[in-house]
Amino acid sequence: MSNVLPFREDSFQLNKQYPALYFPKDGFVFVVAFGRSGSTLTQHLLNSLPGYFIRGENCNALVHLCRSITAIRGEGNFQQRQEPERSRIATERPYFGKMVGTSLDPWYGMEDVDVDDYAMGLFDTFVSRVLCPKGTARVLGFKEIRYHNDPRYFPKFLDTIRTYFPKSRFIFQNRSFENVAKSSFWKNMEQAEVKRKWQNFENLTKAYADSNKDVCYRLRYEDYLEGAQKLEPLFNFLKEPFNAEEVTKVLETKLKH
Repeated sequence: MSNVLPFREDSFQLNKQYPALYFPKDGFVFVVAFGRSGSTLTQHLLNSLPGYFIRGENCNALVHLCRSITAIRGEGNFQQRQEPERSRIATERPYFGKMVGTSLDPWYGMEDVDVDDYAMGLFDTFVSRVLCPKGTARVLGFKEIRYHNDPRYFPKFLDTIRTYFPKSRFIFQNRSFENVAKSSFWKNMEQAEVKRKWQNFENLTKAYADSNKDVCYRLRYEDYLEGAQKLEPLFNFLKEPFNAEEVTKVLETKLKH
């Protein structure tokens, strides 16, 4: 398992404080896709499920929020000003204890920061102002093709999402390199560079899925080509009833983009 941070489980209080983040009773689904792998079709398929409200791309806006949380949480100066670390250091260095909490401290104010509250406040705003849920949605989410732009941050990015978005799950979507490379989306990039990006995506998503099997599902565009029945495992993962006839209707929709 990834090193996911502990999450506070006072559900009643959290619902009151962060109503948008706790709006969907069945949690969140994030479609993590490689460009031109069929993620818009997946978005359309998920939105055909009763109570699902899956938005499209947002230029990876969420990564910037996650980075700010990671930056604060991982900063030694922040950690030193949190209890019980603060008390320990103050005992070892009395001047530190006298300085913290005053304007003589270069990190003045960090002692009052609750990083979990900060994170949930940010994500509550993201849900209400970017995802903008409507009606009786019971599952929220969005699809994005830019998650893997920073391979080193990728696992931490998803861990942060898992920590703060209740009941979050990931669908990792890709397509054969040969078919991806034919897309006009990649035509102005050197094939070797496209292949490198494609392979990075494959490696990153496989590694994360292998370590977090309960919340990850790997989907291929080629699954769609084999017909509705091939998608039954996806519905099992989502814990949703599977109706081959309804799925077939969705797959027959022609996408214009």
